[in-house]
Amino acid sequence: MTRRRNPAGRSSGWARRRSVEALTNPAVMSLQQLQAEVAALARADDESRRRWACDRPDCDGLPHPGWLHNHARASQHVPAWAWTVWMLLTGRGWGKTRTAAEAVRDWAKTPGLQIAVIAKNATLVRDICFDSPKSGLLAIIPPEDIAKYNSSLGETTIKLKNGTIIRGFGAETPDNLRGWAFDKVWCDEYAAWSRNTAQEVYDMAWFCLREADSPQMLISTTPKPLPHVKRLVERGRRQEQKHREGGDRPRVVLTRGHMSENDANLSSAAREELEEEYAGTRQGRQELSGELLEDVEGALWKGWMFEVEGFRLHAENLPELDRVVVSIDPATKSHENADQTAFTVAGRGIPNVSTYGDSRPHAYLLHAEQGRHTPTASMRRAAELYHQHKADCVVIEANNGGDYLPALLMEVDPTVNWRIVHATRGKRARSAPVAQVYEQARAHHVGPVRLFAELEEQQTTFVGLGETEDSPDLLDSSVWAVWDLLLDPSMPPPRKADDQRLSGRR
Repeated sequence: MTRRRNPAGRSSGWARRRSVEALTNPAVMSLQQLQAEVAALARADDESRRRWACDRPDCDGLPHPGWLHNHARASQHVPAWAWTVWMLLTGRGWGKTRTAAEAVRDWAKTPGLQIAVIAKNATLVRDICFDSPKSGLLAIIPPEDIAKYNSSLGETTIKLKNGTIIRGFGAETPDNLRGWAFDKVWCDEYAAWSRNTAQEVYDMAWFCLREADSPQMLISTTPKPLPHVKRLVERGRRQEQKHREGGDRPRVVLTRGHMSENDANLSSAAREELEEEYAGTRQGRQELSGELLEDVEGALWKGWMFEVEGFRLHAENLPELDRVVVSIDPATKSHENADQTAFTVAGRGIPNVSTYGDSRPHAYLLHAEQGRHTPTASMRRAAELYHQHKADCVVIEANNGGDYLPALLMEVDPTVNWRIVHATRGKRARSAPVAQVYEQARAHHVGPVRLFAELEEQQTTFVGLGETEDSPDLLDSSVWAVWDLLLDPSMPPPRKADDQRLSGRR
């Protein structure tokens, strides 16, 4: 059988052979010629490596013929139509910063543009948006295109040889942008900006774009349910819906994505650690999945309350606590379908840094757990938490026949101080003042996210529908704790070393 040669393959083979034969023999090259050849090859390799977006409409960003390095996934391509706001609303590690920096690099190819880059503060705009070694502008823009780079907290600026200037700004004060005129703007981690000034900074940036021929703003952020984020997302959703109904392409474009989409460029060990910490939690849906968590209509706790700066703390950042309580919402039964007994440990203290002169005490939730226990076992667990956290008092809700629990606690551990509370109002009325403490940014969750995942789920979904709604046990125990620490006018004063006032049980 005679094998037939593929004419196309033969032509390709001869072409490769001719290209190899055309190469200069290094043996006959001078040192200078050899160095120039190596430098040219290095430049070609660097130019190839810097390429970002291929023309495959469904590209997964992995190497393929003609693109031998990881590059942009299809979702990272700049929208192909005339848009004004492109919002990358994605999980951590998705590639937001690299995508935005590549878009700025593409903008900057046009001579004479003025481009603003805005981050939460001047330090972050410099360290993340400009200097980040893998995804910052200096890592993306070819060095030969840069005429000058000024790096300081007062001014972070890249001046390109084509006359385009890229300036960095902090979003601390809207007036930082007053008087400037820009053609394009990149806003980084928009949801992390101060909720008090973010909308005003956004508006000011658009005033700076008022004279641009084709004004565009790219926003890269992990979503958080904050008013300035939700307002923009709602605009994008409305325009998406109109487009589906036959209208124009949206001017506000929303791109969503999960961290896992960028697995090829992420550390597997770090990914496993993040999954272990956040998977299945409310914050995991936000930080990993890039999901904008919607508020439940009528719920007392809103998502933004958990996103206020300083809400989540590490134990080492706690102020001195003048009181600590263990609060129990007890179940009177322990069978398989019974309610769970919930425990909350919380402390009271004055923040290390007061905001706007506010010196009111704050509540610091240190621990939250729930489970099915016998009454004796629940009192034993309460005593363990009391000693573990060096608490002042165990606060026991005594409704539903729970008045006998203090006697059980005394049997388990007679050294534990306790007090009984009785619910005289409905759960919603009792919870509303505590939700207001969160709204005032006077409540904090201290420790790992997963520790408070169930509590936060109950808080953000509790409406108070009476018999038709499940009993939020953790929420109840946390409400009693905050009431005792901040809201009950009969609460004991701060305990001193020789204070014996809590030793008498009642």
